[in-house]
Amino acid sequence: MNINLQISDSTYQRLVSGGGRLRGSIGLVSPTEGNFNEHAKSTPQPGSQYIKLPHGRASITRKHARLTLTIGLDEADIVPAQTIEEESRQASAFVDNVFGGTWE
Repeated sequence: MNINLQISDSTYQRLVSGGGRLRGSIGLVSPTEGNFNEHAKSTPQPGSQYIKLPHGRASITRKHARLTLTIGLDEADIVPAQTIEEESRQASAFVDNVFGGTWE
């Protein structure tokens, strides 16, 4: 099937010059017409730090601390509740270490 796709000039130039792919989404206006919206690129904030954990990541900036964990419930030899406790302790220690145990 062929559709007509609208794309911004700057996005098209990056696509043609890079020869690769762009992350984004296509929204259909009709069954044969759509538009492409490129996903925003996330850039790390200055001064941000992070630590990789076995099931996720903890990051910290001057304004925010974040913890993300993804634990497969079918993962062998893992008790999800214990994993959450253990890795959140590691993340807490990381945050304390970044701030030297003092909060401004």
